[in-house]
Amino acid sequence: MTARRTALLTAATAAALGVAGLAAPAAGAATPTPTAKAAACDKTAWEAKVQGAPAGFGAGSPSGDYLWHSKTGFHLRVTHPKHDARLYTGVIHASAPMRMERVKLEKGDHVVLSKSRRTIRFAFANHGYVDGINFHTDCASSLTVSALHVGTHAESRKHVYLGAKKVHPARVPFTVRRLPVATS
Repeated sequence: MTARRTALLTAATAAALGVAGLAAPAAGAATPTPTAKAAACDKTAWEAKVQGAPAGFGAGSPSGDYLWHSKTGFHLRVTHPKHDARLYTGVIHASAPMRMERVKLEKGDHVVLSKSRRTIRFAFANHGYVDGINFHTDCASSLTVSALHVGTHAESRKHVYLGAKKVHPARVPFTVRRLPVATS
């Protein structure tokens, strides 16, 4: 894909996502401080299929979207094995407000947290390295990932990797749920 085509595709996708003209905030930009309850919720486990970082994940891993949960929240990353330009886009929606941090984003990458803080829209212009976000669902009971695309093509479920075991969802869109919290 030529640089001009990548720039046009990035601009068109960013406009469609409603993120045109937005730049990533400066490093260290403030994010909302969670309440004690939200911080505790963020550490509680979700379905087993999304728990833990994917084994061996890094720049140049198989092409796709990688999503996992750990005690520090959710992590979304994209990469592919070649050093050509590919545009990864998608939407994440939670049943409760979220917070997020940008990770390794570069010029051409866009990510927006909606005003309600329940929806994240992203457009990552990836060049075979790693782009992504960390996000916190606080006390959400479910999280839905949808509208995953690479360029103009819908992302195949076989290119979506969940958790430590890199499980593929049954389909895209997909929903994951938080495990019930044990009460004493």
